[in-house]
Formats: sequence, C-alpha cells, structure tokens
Amino acid sequence: MILARSRIIDTALRLFYDQGYLATGINQIITESRVAKATFYHHFSSKENLCVAYLQARHIIWMEWLRTSVENHESVESRILGIFGFLREWMVSCDFRGCAFLNIASEIPNLNSQIRTEVVRHKDDLRLYVKQMISLLRNSHEPYQLNDREIDANMVYVLIEGAIVASQNYGDLWPIEAAQIAVRSLLNI
Repeated sequence: MILARSRIIDTALRLFYDQGYLATGINQIITESRVAKATFYHHFSSKENLCVAYLQARHIIWMEWLRTSVENHESVESRILGIFGFLREWMVSCDFRGCAFLNIASEIPNLNSQIRTEVVRHKDDLRLYVKQMISLLRNSHEPYQLNDREIDANMVYVLIEGAIVASQNYGDLWPIEAAQIAVRSLLNI
C-alpha cells in the first residue's frame, strides 16, 4: 500500500511539474502510476489532497537540494551568494520551468485553499532559511552588523523570488545575475 502511495506521488511530482496541475487529470495519474482507481482514492480523497501531498514532497526535495548546494560553501557570505549559484543550476536543469510552487499558485486563484497554504508554507521556509543566514552574517561580518536583519532578509527573499520568476519568464540567467549583484550591494559582501 505504501508503495502505491509513493508511486502516485512520484507520478504527480513529474506530471504536475511538467504539465501543470489543471492540465493533469486523475485518470492519467492513475494510469501512469499503475494503480487501481480504488487504490488512488484510498490514499487521496481528491486531486486537491494529492496536490497537497505533491507540494509537501516537492518541498522536502527542493529544500534539501538548496541546503546541500548552499552549505558546501565555507563562509556565510559565500553561502548567501551560493543561493544564486543554486538558482542558476536549477533553472538550467529544469529548462527554465521554474518554481513548482509558484506554477501551482498561478493555477489556483483561491487564496484560502489547502494548496495555497502549502505554497505559502514552502515560501515561509525559504524566507526563514534566508533570515537564518542573514542572522549568521550579522554575527560574523563586521560591515554588516548595523543593518536590520529582518528587513534585509525580506529584501533578499524578494530578490530571490524575483530572480526565479524573471528567469523562468525570459528563459535566461540574467535575472539571477542581477539579483546576485543587488544582494552583494545590499549586504556589503
């Protein structure tokens, strides 16, 4: 039973990202995950519930990929800038498909849905990760100590999000480069 649930989520990970949430039907997911309709509905009462599980799985995968990439850098400054190296690698590897969470959010207009709650949860975790690095920078980087870490973390987060969206939109890496230059200037690194 757990294998069937995993196959369904793995199939959703591929199809929702490649095709979009609205363009992917339950029957396609059932067929491609090689489960019976009853098995699908045993694990997920609706497509929305599957989407929530998909976003939760995608969050774990994406955040682990980000952390692994960023934490290979020695200094806090290089870790912060390493986020942009990660973004470049990710955008190229996904052929500029972009953020699974923002893609889903653009398909779901209801701000009060479970799906949008998962999107916000992911973005809050990314913002918290940035804030933690900004806090470490404040403790280790003399020129930075007078800045407001909350405001700076929010600005860096918005630059990251903007770089993701613009890179996806243009199918190019220049927005990531521009955001990295802005973060260098903002944080004096």
